[in-house]
This record gives sequence, structure tokens and C-alpha cells, in this order.
Amino acid sequence: MEVAKRSYGVDVSDWQVSNLSAMAAAGAKYAIVKVSEGLNYQNPKAQGQISSAKANNMLTMGYHYARFSASRSQAVLEGNYAVRSAKKAGIKPGSYLACDYEEGSGNSTFQGYSASADAILAFIDTVASAGYKPLLYSGKEILTKRVDVKKVTGKYGTCLWIASYEYKSGTRLDNPDFGWFPSMDNVAIWQFTDNWRSLNVDGNISLIDLKTDDKPVSKPTVKQPASQSFVDDLGDTWYQEEGKFYPNDTINIRYGARTTSDIIGTVTKGDCVKYDAYSRHGGYVWIRQPRANGQYGYLVCRKGNDPWGRFE
Repeated sequence: MEVAKRSYGVDVSDWQVSNLSAMAAAGAKYAIVKVSEGLNYQNPKAQGQISSAKANNMLTMGYHYARFSASRSQAVLEGNYAVRSAKKAGIKPGSYLACDYEEGSGNSTFQGYSASADAILAFIDTVASAGYKPLLYSGKEILTKRVDVKKVTGKYGTCLWIASYEYKSGTRLDNPDFGWFPSMDNVAIWQFTDNWRSLNVDGNISLIDLKTDDKPVSKPTVKQPASQSFVDDLGDTWYQEEGKFYPNDTINIRYGARTTSDIIGTVTKGDCVKYDAYSRHGGYVWIRQPRANGQYGYLVCRKGNDPWGRFE
């Protein structure tokens, strides 16, 4: 299916109705449906919204709200979760699947200019590997001041979905003004209002032709190391990954990956912890720090989805 540039569209979540007929009647040619968030949420209305969009001949896309901040390992897990959620909801490979990267609700955009871009790429690479066309959604300020967005567009080209609302005399405009829209390269879709035509839904306009199909599409070659994992003596699964962790506060280094394990040291804000593996268990994400004489130290880097520092 194909939609010409300068076409109107909407994005919906569980805050909106399942029946998109009124939006289609108002002129929406495509719908971007929230399918998932983090690693534990799927939009309960997604299947109904997608079915309604298709029944109204709207080009249908999906999006995932990120909670991975600047963690590449978490981004890969969320990318796979988004793909599973999209397929379950009825969005097939060959469709667009966006990463919604905002501040709040468990996600931090202040984890490093380069590190944030690397994590976003890890998510997008995962989505692209599954046959989807990736998009990156955020506001202009975040993508210009907190993320090295050129890393993303350098690989995926025109893939940005930008939220930017114009106000005149304190009043937000509901019709797109292309003489005002802040200049940015590689924008595919512009979200210009949060109440399009008084339908309580975000309004978007495409800046390029949008095209989807039901088959995997050609995509950039993604070079990723083979995922290697192992199970330790406590029965926990570990995934090999080399990286650096910078704590926000003092964190204990322990003899084992348990909060009851003996403390063998500490790290504080400003320290750099080099790690070679991570594991998620007991409500925490642990990293393994190589130490002298072939020994290891273990420390918590994340509780649930809340990071205790930044990653590189």
C-alpha cells in the first residue's frame, strides 16, 4: 500500500478509541498504532485499532515506547519485544515500526549524546533485521541536543518522525505551516498537533511517500555479533557484552550476583566500570566486572527498567 507525501495521518494508543472510522472520514490516510512499551506492556486496543485502520483503507504502522535509555542490551530486548508485539497485533514485516524515544515513563534521554544514539541504533537494527522499516520518533530538541541523530540517519536515511507544534499568540495551530516547520534533515513524518480536527488524536503529515507491503523488504545489512550466553552455578543466564557503565551514585560490588552476596568493594559517581556480561534476574540487571587473577565482581546497574547510571 502507498500513501503520497503531504497526506494526513494519526497516531493512536489505548487513550484513543478502537474504531478509527471518524479519523478516516476526516481525511486520515494512515494510522500509527502503539503496540508495546518497555518489556511488559502491550496495547490492549492495538488489534482492534489495526483492524479498523485496515478496514478503512488506511496504511497501518506501529510504534513502541522505549524504556531502554542508553542501554544497548536493553534496546535489543525491547526491539525483539516490539517485533513480537507488532506481529501479534497484525502489523506484518514490510510495514513501518517506530521507536518512540522520549523523556519519562521509565526512559531517560540524558544518558549521553553518543550512547543514546547507539542504543537507538541497537533497537532499530533489531527491528530492521526482522523485516520492518524503522522510524525514530521524538521531539526536535531531544534529537538535536541529546542524541547524535546523524548516527541514525547516516545509516537509515529519511527515517525521522518529528513532533513539533507551532504556537501563535499562545494558540497552537491545527493546520501545518510549512513556512514555519523547523528545518531538519531526513524527516519522513511531522506530528504538528495533539488534537487533530477536535478528534482527541495527534495529527501528522507525511513529508515523503510512504509505502508498505506484507513481505520483508530489502534493508541495510546489520552486522551484529552472534549472541552468546551461558548459565552460571546459580542457574542464572548471562549474555556476553562488552561495555562501560558509569554509576550515578555509590553501588556495592559483590562476590556473587545476589543482594545477599558478600561486598568486596564499591564504585561511586564518576567511576568507569568495564563489564563483559549482563544478567536479568530477581528484579535487577547485573553486570559482571572482570578483576585480577581471573576473578569477577558483580554489581547492579538497573532495578527493573530504571538505570542506576549510563552506559557506553
